[in-house]
Amino acid sequence: MMDLSTLERCGVVDAAGSAAAVSRALAALSAIDLLRLQALARLRARGLPHGIDWSDLMNEALARALDGSRQWPQGVPFLVFLAGVMRSVCDEFWRRRRREAALIAFGPGGEADGRDVPCPAADQERVMAACEAVAAIYRLFAGDQVALRIISGLANGQSAEDIRVLHGLSPVEYHSARRRMRRALLRAELSGLVP
Repeated sequence: MMDLSTLERCGVVDAAGSAAAVSRALAALSAIDLLRLQALARLRARGLPHGIDWSDLMNEALARALDGSRQWPQGVPFLVFLAGVMRSVCDEFWRRRRREAALIAFGPGGEADGRDVPCPAADQERVMAACEAVAAIYRLFAGDQVALRIISGLANGQSAEDIRVLHGLSPVEYHSARRRMRRALLRAELSGLVP
């Protein structure tokens, strides 16, 4: 059996110890760190359906960290840990949605058997909202040709490597442009320019 110091060196902490550490780290967060945490939650919550807000996602991640169901490994920065918890919450939500869709499509005990689940066509309101959002994004990046090329490549389903090669971008240029895009989208969302 391992003694406590060996467990601590391996980064293994019991649930109560992790929850206490999370509580201390949460109380020690600065205003800037809280804004970063909010921005992370906003980014993660972008693709979630209507009714699930970034604050719901952040609160769920904090609740799981504080109740000990998600343990904070030693050596991992607190914001990185919470970002991982938020990612897990989103992934769990989408897994649950897929299971529910399969249950609706095939009934209890039914399997897809490799068949595609029919997806209802988007209604006119959703199509119009999507068109307005895309137009707002293109207006936002009208002066940044690199960002527009990346957006176009992503819309066409290209990988980051394909986009870089096609447009002659170095990895640094590509990632810098993605960071610029992410920051611009967050600013635009906070000011209400982008839905």
